Amino acid sequence: MARKNGCEEKMIDRAFVRPGMSAHEIVQKVRESKEVFLTSTAMRDAGQSDYKNRLRIHDLLTLAPLYNEMGLFSAECHGGARWHVGIMNRKENPFEEVRLLRQAMPDVLLQTLVRETSLWGYRPYPPNVVKYAVSRVDIDVWRCFSFLNDVRNMRTVAEVVMDKRKLFEPTISFTDASWTTDRYYLGVIDEIVALCGGTSDIILCIKDMAGVGTTKRIGILIDAIKQRYPELVIEYHRHMTDGLALPAYLAAAKAGAKIFDVEEDSLVRFYGEPPMLSVEAYFEEAGIHVHLNREVAEEAVLKVREWIGNYEWAESPFKGFDHTVTYHRMPGGAFPSSFEQASKGGFLELMPAILKVMSLYNQIVHYFDVTPGSQITWVTCSGVVNKYAKEKGSAGVKHLIGLLVKFVIDREQSFESMDREEQDELLMFFRNASEDFRNLILGQYGQLPNGWPADWVYKSAFGDAWQEKIKTRNDLSPVELLKEDDLDKLRAGLEEAIGRNATDEEFVLFLMHPKDAVEYIQWREKYGEAPLVLPTSIWREGLKKPGDKVEFDFWGKPYCIELASIGAEHDGVVQVVILVNNKTKVYAVQTPHAKKEDKRMAKGINDVPSPVNGTVWRIGNPKRGTLQVGDIVHKGEEMANVEAMKMENVISAPFAGQVREICIKPNELVQEGQLLFVIDKRVGDTEQGMLRDDS
Repeated sequence: MARKNGCEEKMIDRAFVRPGMSAHEIVQKVRESKEVFLTSTAMRDAGQSDYKNRLRIHDLLTLAPLYNEMGLFSAECHGGARWHVGIMNRKENPFEEVRLLRQAMPDVLLQTLVRETSLWGYRPYPPNVVKYAVSRVDIDVWRCFSFLNDVRNMRTVAEVVMDKRKLFEPTISFTDASWTTDRYYLGVIDEIVALCGGTSDIILCIKDMAGVGTTKRIGILIDAIKQRYPELVIEYHRHMTDGLALPAYLAAAKAGAKIFDVEEDSLVRFYGEPPMLSVEAYFEEAGIHVHLNREVAEEAVLKVREWIGNYEWAESPFKGFDHTVTYHRMPGGAFPSSFEQASKGGFLELMPAILKVMSLYNQIVHYFDVTPGSQITWVTCSGVVNKYAKEKGSAGVKHLIGLLVKFVIDREQSFESMDREEQDELLMFFRNASEDFRNLILGQYGQLPNGWPADWVYKSAFGDAWQEKIKTRNDLSPVELLKEDDLDKLRAGLEEAIGRNATDEEFVLFLMHPKDAVEYIQWREKYGEAPLVLPTSIWREGLKKPGDKVEFDFWGKPYCIELASIGAEHDGVVQVVILVNNKTKVYAVQTPHAKKEDKRMAKGINDVPSPVNGTVWRIGNPKRGTLQVGDIVHKGEEMANVEAMKMENVISAPFAGQVREICIKPNELVQEGQLLFVIDKRVGDTEQGMLRDDS
């Protein structure tokens, strides 16, 4: 030990584990060490949980040299929703981020988070897509979870990662409920160990995404795992939402966990992971030695303070710890986006009611509230509460909660014991549920962890067709169920959209997020590497008044951009004069007063409206192709798909007829109630006849 500032400074091997090591070597080193290790989630999950994924690589790169000296087990810098928001908002390429970080911290294991068959997207992908994407991403540690804990869904990712000799980190989604017993979790882990051929080349992660694991519960669970698999290395990932993360971490460490997820103390707000320095101090006081260069970690904390003020605007409007998360179980990563949507949608005051409904809903349909499950829960519960609020006001919302409390708690979900009127009302609960919810209860995402929900749920979701729909349920994994995508055809579609040959990286982005990938590629071709070089204050707010300037280096050359003048506004357009290294450039800029096309709203009986605010993802359906004016559609046929909050909303024909007008275009932003299509009923035609015409 050395001493500095009156404190003992630990001498550590900063590259104890590093890129290039095999998975077996990494696992063995961690297992044999008497220390515990830390993974920093600052670059991924911290930004997702408290800052809406707005943390830019421009700022995060300032941490990289410190990470290289800190002695971290790994840095989670990739995956989850950061991937999507990166191309959609920050205009950053996740492949480019990895290259920059490799250069800046070559001795640090880079870690991603993947959603089993959904990878970095939101729908299950067939095995050929999974293999193609995973094989082209340069990542050392692959944390892979299933919101159903369906281990079969991890198979393809596991095979590719382990074949590359990278570290596969299978993950169990955790919550504290009556059905999530030790026996249940050990059964899932048995399947994981069988899939991975033992415990020597993997690390098991317990993903407590909402932060609901009590000190007692976590200690008991990890002890049970270690008794069955003594050699298994365990990492504990926990959010802080309930305010009790530190004692839960200590209980996990005492029970045998070896790696813990943290973030820089200056990043910590309420919904991410625990503070790095506090965890280290707490463990050391308890006699548990942490593999961390504290002096360097303190420098990282100070470095964050230099730029974190640029992101105050992105913090969740819902401040403070929330112990009631142990009831509603909204994961840390969903808090900011959900509250942002509630704020923009004008129903922030309904959030307490939505969270209460969530706490009752998750006792009816059992899965884990982590993407895409958290989005399914949010869309379902917020939709129902908003419906009651619009139709019946606050009294209606109170009535809804009372009904659910009576059914779930008082009557222990005995549908038959409810009054007939109450039964009828319950049967409307899932009537407007998303297509994703319907796919979930039919097994399209895999096997539900606690069996199928009660029959009344199907009757509510599918109406008179519920018995036929139940017959289509299956217990297969998407790995077994999905047909391979035609990659050549998909690539051709991308290349047609961007007007040139696509790189493999661009194609992977497209496979995950087709619409946003095309927009990102086109944006970057127009604006280049501006997201990588512009300071965050300028990136967000721009130059505000004449004389304001920004200076930066680009490819080794210094640049200075200065705002010279802003002209008078004419018809919503102003002329802006910019000096770039003293060369004058003039731009016409539209203001908010520029004339905009009015949105047409659905009013007539032949009008098909949008049910949500969202983005037009597809016009037509995979079977038919693109829908055209004059086409015949039958009742219930998918006419379009609108994406909102990561969920696909199918727009179905309300009746059989002929398309008179298509009022939208792909990638268009639409609002609830906006006119999408006009359909004419064909007098004298039967629906069967139209179906024959369509064929």
